[in-house]
Amino acid sequence: MQGHEVQIATLFVAVALAAWLPSLLPWLALPAPVLELLLGIAIGPHGFNLDSNGPVISMISTLGMAVLFLRAGFEVEPEMVRGRALKLAWKGWLASAGLAVVAAAGLVAVGAFPGAAWPWVALALCTTALGVVQPLLRDRGSLPDGYGQTLVVAAGFGEVMPTLLLSLVVARADRLADQVLAILGFSGLCALLLWLVIRHRHRWEGFVERTMHDSAQLPIRLVMGLLVLMVVISNLVQINLVLGALVTGVLLRFGTNPSHQQALADRLDGLGSGFLIPLFFIHSGMLLDFSALGNDPLAIAWIPVVAALMLLVRGGPMWWLDRPWLPQRARLALALDCGTQLPLVVAIAVLALQRQVLTASQSTLLVAGAMLTVMVFPAAATRLLKSPTELRH
Repeated sequence: MQGHEVQIATLFVAVALAAWLPSLLPWLALPAPVLELLLGIAIGPHGFNLDSNGPVISMISTLGMAVLFLRAGFEVEPEMVRGRALKLAWKGWLASAGLAVVAAAGLVAVGAFPGAAWPWVALALCTTALGVVQPLLRDRGSLPDGYGQTLVVAAGFGEVMPTLLLSLVVARADRLADQVLAILGFSGLCALLLWLVIRHRHRWEGFVERTMHDSAQLPIRLVMGLLVLMVVISNLVQINLVLGALVTGVLLRFGTNPSHQQALADRLDGLGSGFLIPLFFIHSGMLLDFSALGNDPLAIAWIPVVAALMLLVRGGPMWWLDRPWLPQRARLALALDCGTQLPLVVAIAVLALQRQVLTASQSTLLVAGAMLTVMVFPAAATRLLKSPTELRH
């Protein structure tokens, strides 16, 4: 086989291993994104050098990232984005943004990151992995009143707000005003599309009803077409594709009848979680340089510090603001869930690496801290929510 064919074959073998290893080694209790990142590190140029970055692999990885954030946007339920949960979410994220700026400045001051990287680090610290924590709500069974709604809306803010600000950070200083106008224009387009989706929802519903179970899977094809269109539009106005993908998921959720949402979600999971999303995480792992961290004991010591700051920045405000409504153990669990980060941190770290704002070891440090949150925080939150029956009331 030619060089690029070997690279693609190696990548697909890694995807297969990511699916098989949890079944073959049930004691390997690693979340899927963490395992996929580790496999990418192993096969990449900083590991065994079995694979390298190329245009085809990068394109597939970009599509995987788009599907990941489309799926996250699809989890935003319309009935949840209102009332007390919405008020708590925006207050909590504003507090997180302030804490993130202070924490990022502190990390720069002690030399963990360069001065030019502070906005990137601040954005990474104030995210929440909606796609990671939302599925846990189904697995945990009965939860305290209002817990699930508060978590989903807060996590949604932790995806959307950093994504919006990322577009401004990516823009050059001399184009900042143009970028703000582009975001406002894009927001107006999204509002128009949302109005059209709600107004003509019955037509989409009729189409889904007729074709959802056909072998052609036309609804999924149209969804992928809409995703590509939104990504192209966001690229044309020079807004990060994460935002276009996230908006596509929200539009799809608002335009789909609840009776068909689960069927559509299952098909998106099959396409995304079964193939494209693992490719994104594996490719991202290939860009990371854990060997550089291994050569610097001080850098390794920063990993738990970064994870702790992620918990403090995102979890701390939600723990404080929910005092009147949730018992102590549930508030601690909520803080841990909100402090769980990874997908958007990976996207931010990779973009910063590509723009030479961060070195490979510094971007790896950010991702390693986020990996630690995924490995520890959700399990600890689940344990806290399992105890006393008074949590359910």
